[in-house]
Amino acid sequence: QACSTRGFASASSQSPPSSTAACCDQVLPCLWSLGCRWRKELTWRCFLVSAITIVVVRYSTTVCLSRGHCTNLGWGSLAWFQQAYPTPYGQTWAFVLLAIVGGYIASLFTAFNTWVCLLRKRWSKWFSFRILEVCVISVITSIVLFAMPLGGRCHKCDTDTLDHCVVGASRFMTFAGYGCSSGSYNDLAVLVFNPQGFKIQALFAAPSGTFHMSSLLLYSAFYYFLAAITYGAFIPSGLFTVSLIFGGCFGRIWAELLVWVGAIDASEPGLVGIYALLGAASFLGGLMRMSASMCLVLMEMTGAPNTLPFLMMVLIISKGVGDRFNYSVFDHQIMLKGFAFIGGIPEHIVKRAHLDAEDVMLKPSGANHLNITEPAKHLLETLDANKTVTVFAVCGAPKSSDEPGDFMGIISRQSILELVARHGDDAESIDLSSKVEVAPVVIPPGMPLTFIYNVMQEQGLNYIPVIRQHGPLEGMVSRVDIVGVQSHQLDKFHVKENLQQASKDIEGGRIIQSMMIDKQTAALRKAIAAPFMKARDLLVKDIHEHDEFMDGEKEERTPIIYLDALAGAFPEQKPEAALTQQISLSSTQPYLRRSKTDAAATMTSTAASAADGGVREQARVHSSCDRLE
Repeated sequence: QACSTRGFASASSQSPPSSTAACCDQVLPCLWSLGCRWRKELTWRCFLVSAITIVVVRYSTTVCLSRGHCTNLGWGSLAWFQQAYPTPYGQTWAFVLLAIVGGYIASLFTAFNTWVCLLRKRWSKWFSFRILEVCVISVITSIVLFAMPLGGRCHKCDTDTLDHCVVGASRFMTFAGYGCSSGSYNDLAVLVFNPQGFKIQALFAAPSGTFHMSSLLLYSAFYYFLAAITYGAFIPSGLFTVSLIFGGCFGRIWAELLVWVGAIDASEPGLVGIYALLGAASFLGGLMRMSASMCLVLMEMTGAPNTLPFLMMVLIISKGVGDRFNYSVFDHQIMLKGFAFIGGIPEHIVKRAHLDAEDVMLKPSGANHLNITEPAKHLLETLDANKTVTVFAVCGAPKSSDEPGDFMGIISRQSILELVARHGDDAESIDLSSKVEVAPVVIPPGMPLTFIYNVMQEQGLNYIPVIRQHGPLEGMVSRVDIVGVQSHQLDKFHVKENLQQASKDIEGGRIIQSMMIDKQTAALRKAIAAPFMKARDLLVKDIHEHDEFMDGEKEERTPIIYLDALAGAFPEQKPEAALTQQISLSSTQPYLRRSKTDAAATMTSTAASAADGGVREQARVHSSCDRLE
């Protein structure tokens, strides 16, 4: 099972609620990303577990700080602080660009991590490789992190108290030993060796110039690479705190660039910090694709409700940018693990496909459904032929050789084995009615696929029978069938096919080719060109419609009346060329004030006058036509 009640309960008591002190912030990610078997009672259980966890953490922190013990709780270990941020609405353009770049960087993280996991999957079946991989990652991480601060920059402390040399926490280490004198600190050593909670607070709260841009670039690049390799390995690791730290570095780099070009004022309090906060939001939105829940997490973590509009804007834009290239990192991991997870496809794509139950169901046959009485031999053969199927449909006695009987219910694989064990393998007829269960949900063949999604996710069903008004069985819709439809018909990125092709390239030794850099480049060019192509199409369409309107207006304003009476007025013309003048009699035009009767009378009188002959009569015809127009 991809999800379970115990998994939800344990997940709710870990990571974000205990580190950010936000109760609903963990329930929403569970509800959003792990909703494959979500039910209403699980919501209240997760709320209860999260609330208990937060109460314990807050009470423990209060007691420790009041009595002067357990000082580690105040040493940046909790990413939960109060910070005041400005609301620079005039810099919305910079926030939009930040969201676009952050969403694309997050999508690259997902692609790179998926490729690393494919490489790992080839050798991970050996337990010794798993142990070796953990040791190699640990050794390389330790060596690089101890050597990295040697490339850091020294900064003078703004205060005499070294404990408050960098804004962000009540206690931290300055690490002056890394080439810095007393009263100064090494910015890379501060980022490398201090607890994660302090790093987050320092990135989100420190003013401009606290960390040099080269230090931020070096640390964020290594952190990005290390997180992409570690996630998915046999090491307890996550992505939430990693995203906050890398996103904070990315946001500060963005702000320092704007300060360097003179686009923003670095002296404004909290301005660089809000860029760090929004940088973390952009990376989270492009990586996890959870807009609402991540917005609440960041807003409650910093205690800054005035940042809500900016957070929602950045999260939505970064999510949209990420959706242009791939799915979330969780969806890719589920596909790599081979879980029968339904969802992840946008609802508008599912609706646009116009798929119903009859398009995805497995039609009944002798190999996948059973009659109410069956011989033991046929039961065992059916179980062997469908080793991955856990539930079978049971029908009544067949009405004819071509028409199956009415649908009776479902029976599990375990129940069939129990009946065979009770009656023996040689039994000629086994009655299944004692073990048949009523199907909790049945659907008609025309049921839309979106409804089937909702039923399976809310009820936690693996199989849904398809029948017509208590009649014969039309088929069975299984979770595996829907996953297959998602992979082959609804997946616009063709992730499953790309994973299979990349696996073949890796097995063939074509490591560089397995990265599919050409497809990533083509997707980037397409994403960049798409807005311009859309604008061009709209412009061409607008010009075309304008030309058609002008042409139509000219045609409508041209008078058209067929004056057959003028045929004798000009004897030099042939009878078939008697069409000498055209006047419009359409009563719908605003400039034509006369009725059809008046126009016909005018036409008759004009024709009679012209028939008398002479240039004077012909001029009168034209004058009358002009007046009629």
